Amino acid sequence: MEKILSQDEIDALFRATQQGQIPKGAAKAEQRDIKKFDLRVVGQISMDQMSALSTLHEIFARNITNSLGAYLRVGFDVNLVSVEQLSYSEVLSRLPDLTYICSIRVRPLEALALLQMDLPLAFPVMDLVLGGPGNGSVELRDLTEIEEQILESVVRILMRELQTCWAPVVEVEFGFDQQLHNSQAMAMMPPTERTLALSFEIKMPEAHGMLNVTLPAVASNALFRKLTAQSSYYKHASSSAHLSQLRTQMLDGEFLVDLRLPPVPVRVRDLTELQPGQVLPLRLPVDQPVNLLVAGKEMFLAYPVACGNSRGGQILHRNSILPASRKAAS
Repeated sequence: MEKILSQDEIDALFRATQQGQIPKGAAKAEQRDIKKFDLRVVGQISMDQMSALSTLHEIFARNITNSLGAYLRVGFDVNLVSVEQLSYSEVLSRLPDLTYICSIRVRPLEALALLQMDLPLAFPVMDLVLGGPGNGSVELRDLTEIEEQILESVVRILMRELQTCWAPVVEVEFGFDQQLHNSQAMAMMPPTERTLALSFEIKMPEAHGMLNVTLPAVASNALFRKLTAQSSYYKHASSSAHLSQLRTQMLDGEFLVDLRLPPVPVRVRDLTELQPGQVLPLRLPVDQPVNLLVAGKEMFLAYPVACGNSRGGQILHRNSILPASRKAAS
């Protein structure tokens, strides 16, 4: 049944509210444990994701070492330098004034990535494409339209290898979009967008330089989700399968077992007078157990017994196996 307040009760509540007082019988607010939360940590790369990303793109570096080396007919050495999560404004702040920049289509995500190549690397590459020796001593300047088209063929090879590298994890298609100027690159993504920045160092006989690929958040997040899902699956599957396989191999393994008497003193006269068929008394009680060694370790105390036509050991109890340092300490 609903309680209907009288006018006097309503006036009393109103006066108490104005004076900052809590009326009698009012429920106390529930105490909550409030903790500070830093929004900057949201979406940061974990150590496992960083390791998986590095492994994935080291494969990409090896692939372009082979493919570009074969295409340009020259020795190529490509190494992954860094995998970072940066805001797009930080990426733009690292771009040289004179450089080669182009946008990359990422389908079906309908996003654009950024590729940047140092000009001290771009000019020798173009020289090799045109059949030259790949001389790197060229004055840095803006590229002509013909030079941009030559580099476009190289970028298409790079994107084909990146697509092949990502294929086992996530199905995306990388394709050349267009060559950009610095001002055009600034408007390609929001300055605060958290991007995945990949840096590669390329060394040639006559030149070297950096190749940088910046992936938008939509592409990097899709890759993170797939890597995390695959990592959790393989960890669970591999751990259970590995333990089962290890147990099977251990149970089928073979170890050398030795039933050994403790050392006892024997007189030299007894040894020199021994003849075939004689018995050498060791002065040990027949009811005293001896050590049963497994792989050279004293694991059990056992009695020597006969087991059919073979000898055996009747286990008395198991010894505690401690490292030598701990035995000495105890």
